[in-house]
Amino acid sequence: MSSDTGLVRYVAVADWWGRHVWVERDGVRRALPACGDELIAGFAWGCRGIAARELARAILADATGSTAVAERYCRELTHAVISGLPRTGFELDRDDVVRWLHAVAAPVGPAAVAAV
Repeated sequence: MSSDTGLVRYVAVADWWGRHVWVERDGVRRALPACGDELIAGFAWGCRGIAARELARAILADATGSTAVAERYCRELTHAVISGLPRTGFELDRDDVVRWLHAVAAPVGPAAVAAV
């Protein structure tokens, strides 16, 4: 789990120069790092596919601190959330990601996401 106590959110924008995704912690932004095995040119949202799945994986890995959890739930997050985001950009709170994860993982049991 991330040890941050302040507001953490994922901020994205699509502009003439491409698509950009940042992690914002207490007002400080840094680029969201990719964490999957796929070689991708960038992240995507507002659609499905490899680039959208890699965005879901990166957000989950950052939000939970676990690449295993990110790998397990990235496809579900892609279909449930990432594919429906506005193509021009979005802001997504870490707390919303964790709440979604707890709701989705609940049928599996609390041990599956106990560390989150």
